[in-house]
Amino acid sequence: MDKLFLGIGNHVVCLNKKNGEELWKTKVKSSMLTNVYYEDNCVFAYSGGHLFCVNASDGSILWENTLKGLGYGSCIMASEQQSSSVISGIAAQQAAVSTVVIAGSASTTTAGS
Repeated sequence: MDKLFLGIGNHVVCLNKKNGEELWKTKVKSSMLTNVYYEDNCVFAYSGGHLFCVNASDGSILWENTLKGLGYGSCIMASEQQSSSVISGIAAQQAAVSTVVIAGSASTTTAGS
């Protein structure tokens, strides 16, 4: 596969791995963190409390689920094809990001007091 998928800046971005060229970019729900997971020519993206299924070939949104009642917290995506060690690594990365965000919010609140 010659594509790399990024979840960044409220977008799912597809890059050519050989030269870094942007192949397509799709805006999803606004969020500090956009998680992506690729499987079967679909990029699943969680952002702003919504789950999107994006066509890996052209960036079109195939479907969206609002995940009603589940809130806007962090999300870990996995399938039966993914190893538990990969899932654990993703969970650790998200915990680190959450800690930085919370610490940054606390220092801003304290500075503004």
